[in-house]
Amino acid sequence: MIGETRLGGSDAGVRTKRASVSHGTKVKRGQLNAVQRGCYGTGPAPFGYRRTTDGKRSLVVDENEATLVRRIFREYLETKSTGKVVNRLNSEGIRTRKGKRWSRQAIAIILTNRTYRGRVRYGDLDIHGQHEPIIEASLFYKANALKRKRSRARRKVKGT
Repeated sequence: MIGETRLGGSDAGVRTKRASVSHGTKVKRGQLNAVQRGCYGTGPAPFGYRRTTDGKRSLVVDENEATLVRRIFREYLETKSTGKVVNRLNSEGIRTRKGKRWSRQAIAIILTNRTYRGRVRYGDLDIHGQHEPIIEASLFYKANALKRKRSRARRKVKGT
């Protein structure tokens, strides 16, 4: 095996660096190609969407969850607090897709996820996706501007 490093123990399970790098390169190339076509990447669909079962695994809006995503954006802009949004959802018994209580982190992830405004992203590439947006771009930008402003204000207080 000239130019290859053996990985693994038994001869049947031996892999080489060359093979794994080649496979990794192919995976990355496939992900980039999918995003360039406007397809959502790998992994589970974000809250508010479901994957189609047509083999393309594209995203379709789950209207029940999408209604909640819209509410999260509106309430965040109204209350200016992820904690207050969390408290409202949990006090009403509204749970995540996995049946868990909401957290500030889960709300922050929703507020910053470009998928909700119809975008797909891979690395620095950010383009219009094939899926339907759940949130208007203006609502997304307002929520994220507020989030950045509040984050800067907290850092300023901590640095004082």
